[in-house]
Amino acid sequence: MTLVLYDLCAEDESRRFSPYCWRIKRALQHKGLAFETVPVPFNKIACIEGNTSKTVPVLKHGDTIISDSFQIAEYIDDLAPDAPKLFGSEDTKALCRFVEAWTYSALHPGIVRMVVKDIHDILDDENKEYFRSTREPAMKSTLEAMHAERDDYRVAFQKNLLALDLMLRGQPFIGGKAPNYADFIVYGSLKWPAECSDYDVLPNKQRIREWYERLDG
Repeated sequence: MTLVLYDLCAEDESRRFSPYCWRIKRALQHKGLAFETVPVPFNKIACIEGNTSKTVPVLKHGDTIISDSFQIAEYIDDLAPDAPKLFGSEDTKALCRFVEAWTYSALHPGIVRMVVKDIHDILDDENKEYFRSTREPAMKSTLEAMHAERDDYRVAFQKNLLALDLMLRGQPFIGGKAPNYADFIVYGSLKWPAECSDYDVLPNKQRIREWYERLDG
């Protein structure tokens, strides 16, 4: 049975920019599992597999449909038990939960403000209208105002990367000598701006950039 991953796309379907989808794609590659992706714009997510989820990724494997990225990671780790591990133990899984929460609370708010206008600009007209009408009220600002202030957001964002930068002084991956799902969580978050914007969110962060490139290669 083929693994099918529904993956957020822009007007150009080759542009895939969901951090949650990227963490799963990289995890699938780590496990050596073949998979297909189905590009889905914002306004078609509700149509996936009979309104299965309001968000992506969604993974379909035969009759199994999973719509939470962490649950997808658990599923594919069990699917190929002899392949390199995403977790390896319940303790590692618990630490990955912490990294997921840290990424969501410390990294995502800064990233989205730096690239929110760029995301809007790569969407088709219908999705541009949807994106603006939902993001501006939620973020209490206009896309243009956030775009104009993104250098300031980047200063704060760089400070939030300090813990990762310090960790990578002593080891090549968050997982230690080899990557685990914690690496793919953070990787997905940094792949997000790289796929939707030309704005550099990692100036003067050479150690983190090198870690990212090891995972991106």
